[in-house]
Amino acid sequence: MWDGFIYATAINDAVRWPPTLGSLRLAGHASHFYGALAIAFQALAPGQYWPTLLLGAVLVALAALAFHRLLRLTFPDSDRRVDRALLTACFGVQPTLLAAAVQPGLDLPLVPGFLWCAVLMLERRWILLVLVGTALAFTKETGVLLYAGLLASYGLWTFVRAEGPVRERVMSVVRLAPLAAPGLIFAAYLVVRAQLIPAGEVVVWNAGTAMINQSLMRQLLVPRIDRYVAVYLSMVAVLNFAWVITAFVTAAVVVVVRRAGAGRLVAETVRFAATPVGFVSLLLLVTTFALTRFASYANSRYLLPVMALSLVLLFAALDALRLPVRVRRGVLAVLSLMLLVSNVRTIDPASQALYGTFAFGEHRMLRMTSITHECCASGRDQLVYSLEFTTIERLMSDALAAIAPGDSTLVVLPDSTNWYAVSLLDRTTNRRSFDATKSVVPTVTESDSASLFSSRYGRAVYLTLPNGAGDRGLEMLARDFVVGPERRFSRRGYWLSAYPLTARAP
Repeated sequence: MWDGFIYATAINDAVRWPPTLGSLRLAGHASHFYGALAIAFQALAPGQYWPTLLLGAVLVALAALAFHRLLRLTFPDSDRRVDRALLTACFGVQPTLLAAAVQPGLDLPLVPGFLWCAVLMLERRWILLVLVGTALAFTKETGVLLYAGLLASYGLWTFVRAEGPVRERVMSVVRLAPLAAPGLIFAAYLVVRAQLIPAGEVVVWNAGTAMINQSLMRQLLVPRIDRYVAVYLSMVAVLNFAWVITAFVTAAVVVVVRRAGAGRLVAETVRFAATPVGFVSLLLLVTTFALTRFASYANSRYLLPVMALSLVLLFAALDALRLPVRVRRGVLAVLSLMLLVSNVRTIDPASQALYGTFAFGEHRMLRMTSITHECCASGRDQLVYSLEFTTIERLMSDALAAIAPGDSTLVVLPDSTNWYAVSLLDRTTNRRSFDATKSVVPTVTESDSASLFSSRYGRAVYLTLPNGAGDRGLEMLARDFVVGPERRFSRRGYWLSAYPLTARAP
């Protein structure tokens, strides 16, 4: 749905013709590496959903393998195998991660690329690191930023760990210069692209500048505190039981500071910074700063790399608190269970209190637009914080299949919800589709503009999507249409209502 529809159609359309550099730029991003990979998977069955899901599963598996390997590098003791397995389980059922696996996009593939780069850097496997780093850079522009943060963190970590005078330490950092190759390759690509693109086309994706009317470079370099930074930090610190991690890490910092005392605090900090856990902690700080700089929509998928690293810090916190082994493993087991359930139900009380909720049948979902007051009612892609959003698609397809609007019926949605919500309908089933070769294009509008179409369509139907103001839409439509009886479509306590509309006489 929503942004996922854009990526799915772009990938599927590219299968029908030989891929070009343009077709590899999914939704205008520098996604050449991932675009080629996604198109290759989709070519297994053009027009079908399962290649997308298969690729999502492969990416999650690769990310989980990298995460577990990173844990082995940071906590290598053999008696912690169970702890590493439990922590990897927490990572593997992270709701935003699994939601991104079924919602096509460019943020999920950044996660395995980023984690594997961190692993390869700690293992000092330089050639493979440069290759994976280049692939990361050509997955999404954010990949270049993630790699730059990784390289900067490793450079500082190398300086701290090196022995001898300052000059020798600096030289040990300078010798890492060849690792900047992915960034240089991407810069060369931008130079060439600037010379070849048609007039009016942007060199690099910069849609995020519209939010606060600042360039991407200014947003990155000039620190600021605003509602966009606040919502991103809240996703890292609170969303989907992240507050559990925040609480344990905060407690561990307090305990360690009190334990070290003022006299030994600096020395203990330097000692900690020189360890692999110290490197991951530094990388977490740098990555969090980088990914919260850009003002954009409150889409939790943007913060997936931070969510992954924060789990490593959780184990370090549990270790620093010197909890008994059974208690430590109990915490990880309970957290993994809560995350698993959170994939299908919004049960986190802290998230509900922070963001507020809206009703979806008998259940409730988070109102992810409540902090920034950005567009799109209670949220569109913002709702992809767990797999619960997929129920909206299922109910929409159920309703459309029953109503069979085709291209002769006006489909009306609540205000601010029509973002690639009903773009293509399968000719046979009338369910939502992304295959243009087997679909019809319905006419879709929102309740505030439906009157403009009243004289052109003999049939109309209003779908009260739960993330929009359905009742307010009914009031607006009643001025120009006779609203028919409600028809409710339900699944497991969730429901969506459809109302037939008949235009009033002019």
